[in-house]
Amino acid sequence: MTLNLPAILRRIFKQTRSLQGELAWIVVGQILGFIAGFAGVKILTNQMGASGYGQLALGLTIAGVIHLFVYAPLANVVSRYFAAYRERGDLSLYFPALRSMHGKLLVSLPLFSVLAAVIVYVKAGQFWAVIMLLSCLLGIAGGVNALFTSLQSAIRQRKIVALHQGADAWLRITLAILLVVFGGKNGAWAILGYLGGTILVIISQRFFAFRNEDIAVNWSGSPSNTKERLDECRREFRNYALPFVFFAVFATVSIYGDRWILQALNGERAVGIYAAIYQIAAAPVNIFFAMVSQLMVPIVFERAADMRKEVNISESSALLRVTIIFSSVSALLIVLMAACFSEPLVRLITNAEFARYHHLLWLFVLGLSLFHIAQISTMKGLNYNQPRIYFWPKVAQAVSFLVLGCMLAKPFPLMGVAYSVCFSSAIYLIAVFMVNRRLTS
Repeated sequence: MTLNLPAILRRIFKQTRSLQGELAWIVVGQILGFIAGFAGVKILTNQMGASGYGQLALGLTIAGVIHLFVYAPLANVVSRYFAAYRERGDLSLYFPALRSMHGKLLVSLPLFSVLAAVIVYVKAGQFWAVIMLLSCLLGIAGGVNALFTSLQSAIRQRKIVALHQGADAWLRITLAILLVVFGGKNGAWAILGYLGGTILVIISQRFFAFRNEDIAVNWSGSPSNTKERLDECRREFRNYALPFVFFAVFATVSIYGDRWILQALNGERAVGIYAAIYQIAAAPVNIFFAMVSQLMVPIVFERAADMRKEVNISESSALLRVTIIFSSVSALLIVLMAACFSEPLVRLITNAEFARYHHLLWLFVLGLSLFHIAQISTMKGLNYNQPRIYFWPKVAQAVSFLVLGCMLAKPFPLMGVAYSVCFSSAIYLIAVFMVNRRLTS
């Protein structure tokens, strides 16, 4: 494939110029979250210490697993099908189908949370049972919040998304700090603060969502919706979401396996140090790629529509290529900045105990950047409604990470796991590009 750089640059300028308002609000939301994240790391690491921060990090992995297995697949459905159903004039079918699927989750998941907490109580005692219960509830609340965000991003309500992202970050951190200071310097109080902040944001999300005409008019459905049509719609959604559930197995290993490998081999202190530096590295990378995704994913899906016309295929593919090139160049600059300023940055945001391991920072930034570029590249298959084609790339990434992490974590505790993040992400990116070459451009 040859790239016409002048044409690409003109396309970037044209897209950016026409989306200046949307881009501005996305930047505002991410900056608010960025500042809150660093403030949280600074205060919580100093208040809780490495061991307490390690407990928080392990609890957040439990919430993250619930998101990966349950709400991330559903959020992908929300993003992918909104534009397609709006184009067909079927939003009155789209919303009832999503609502029924979501309602079943809100019944079953709290019961699962209580059962999981009871099992942990028997195996590990009261403290870890409390962390398990609160973490599961945080996963549910975070998932509901993510669904609102996905929906409002699909509708391109950039201002509302930005303000709620900022509010979510600051409310969670503020309540966590207050509960740690006045309740106790352990992970359970911090997770409770995260949960309270997320619930407040959900209440606001729902209020603003129903002020949108597309949602308000179509939410309750239409009298013309037959059971057969609803069943067909839900079946389409489930078929699209199912591969993401399988992908969650590998994502759990690649995203959260590092903490549990370190916990098993080196204890909570190692987890706390690792999680703090990882979070510092992840903040600029995740914020940048979140801005790219929030801005470009709905637009790429709008251009793709049902991929039945040649113009849909060519425009969505061209826009995706430009997005990947821009993201890659920007990520390289972030890696270089992390390599040059790692020590003063880690010392500023944490303390001397954590700053001794500043050399991990640029490795995390590199690994996370490679992973996110691969994730953006998977949009090519999603445009064709073929998420299943990325099964083996995700297997390769998860297996390589697990093998390398277990091999290197004992002799080189933190550095070994950091290397495994980089190598496994590179393998994932290469595998995704190989799969994408088989699709029609």
